[in-house]
Amino acid sequence: MKKNIENIFLFLFTIIISALAAYFYQIETIRIAGIIIIVTAGCGSVWFEIGKSSQEGSFLFDNEAHFERFMVVYLIALLGSVAFPMLPAGGWPYLVIFVGLMLFSNQMIGISAGSVLLMISVMLQGSDASTFFIYFIGGLVGITVFSYVDKSFKIWLPLLVSLSVQMVCLSIQEVLLVNEVLHIYMFLIPAVNILVCLILLMILLKYFSFSIIYGSRNIYMDINDPECPLLVELKTFSKEEYYRAVHTAYLCDRIAKRLNLDDAVVKACGYYHRIGIIRGENNWENVSAILQEYKFPMEVQTILKEYIDKNETILSKETAVLLFCDTVISSISYLFSQNAQADMDYQKIITAIFKKKLESGMIDYSRLSFGELQEMKKILVEEKLYYDFLR
Repeated sequence: MKKNIENIFLFLFTIIISALAAYFYQIETIRIAGIIIIVTAGCGSVWFEIGKSSQEGSFLFDNEAHFERFMVVYLIALLGSVAFPMLPAGGWPYLVIFVGLMLFSNQMIGISAGSVLLMISVMLQGSDASTFFIYFIGGLVGITVFSYVDKSFKIWLPLLVSLSVQMVCLSIQEVLLVNEVLHIYMFLIPAVNILVCLILLMILLKYFSFSIIYGSRNIYMDINDPECPLLVELKTFSKEEYYRAVHTAYLCDRIAKRLNLDDAVVKACGYYHRIGIIRGENNWENVSAILQEYKFPMEVQTILKEYIDKNETILSKETAVLLFCDTVISSISYLFSQNAQADMDYQKIITAIFKKKLESGMIDYSRLSFGELQEMKKILVEEKLYYDFLR
């Protein structure tokens, strides 16, 4: 409901601002009407993409839970889009706008919203279609290369590629699309544009790292603490379930690091995959309610939904890791509960677990490669000494 209200606000505000800007630029009435119609259609597309992404859970990082960040970036970009027509057509920093909108939503929303704002600038200035496509291609490349930025925050290659393509596109516009004699001053505006884009991208990425990268790290430090209030509540409810969670989280963390997965996310899933038990049954309804109440990151919610909800198919590597770690811990714990002094053949037990899970088809659609599967099995077998803690 709240997001629908926010979408309506963005929708109406975009139309109103673009209409007022058209009036300010003294555009004739019939063209103002055309701008309003086209902007309305474009905003409808953005609205649809936001709704679709919410249903599919395809927002990047935790953007769905913090939609206000996208709104801030969008509103700043909207104000820029109606001011850019006062600048030369080669001086618009749309690379920053496309990348910013994508980082705080996802790729499709970034492309849709960026295109609508670019369209507003082009129509207000009365530029031709070539201006739109020059900036659209630059923005598209920017979104593509920055889509690979993850929590390791390696930004220099995406910066180099996106700024280089932007420079080439703007230079093409100046050299090929402007009927003037070639001279060095033709590259002055593109060069200034690149410098401005570099400065603005650094500011944007600083805000991105502060709000998402480091923000999420702080969240995981809290929820991955064994003394976290929610885990303390689980321990009070059932020590057996608590220690099962602790042991599962340990194995998840070990495997995630070896497979180059996000170990903080996988470890959190190990801790909280049985948290629904404190409200009766460990079904997805109970787990989901707890995760939302405590505002868990979307990555954790997505993985646990795959693992717990019987209607879901295991697709991610992280969910497959959780499946094997939980099964190994629960199986060995059960055997020790029958005979605490038993001499266990851990390799045989783990081999049997892997064979059973593979034959069941539970991970047929997961993204785990055969090599990663064998590496995970190797790690679990290596933890022989650790399993003695389960006695």
